[in-house]
Amino acid sequence: MAKCPACEHEVATPFFMNADAWRWLACPHCAAKLERKSPRYLVALSSFMLALIALGGLGHRYRIIASVLLFALMVAFLAATSAQLLRPELQLRKPPPKAEVELKISDPPELADHPIHKRAEEFD
Repeated sequence: MAKCPACEHEVATPFFMNADAWRWLACPHCAAKLERKSPRYLVALSSFMLALIALGGLGHRYRIIASVLLFALMVAFLAATSAQLLRPELQLRKPPPKAEVELKISDPPELADHPIHKRAEEFD
């Protein structure tokens, strides 16, 4: 269960791999369309992992320090990911952008004046 950011009521969230259910997720109380917040810690943790890999290439002592820190970082990453899966943070879904080009197909053109129709009459 997660809280709706619009009305602060509890919202039942679907299984994290059910993409179709996440697409149609809405608050049953206020009917706000909701989506998962993307986790912000992934970028910081991944860049820190790359820095630790580079640190491990400096020598034996640094390799041991980097290995211990990488293990601790993996444990923190798994704990943060499991917490995100159990209680995801929700945000309001933005409405889709307006179309730049409008198609006006409600008024069909007169077929008698169309060049293709005139050409077809020549063959009859």
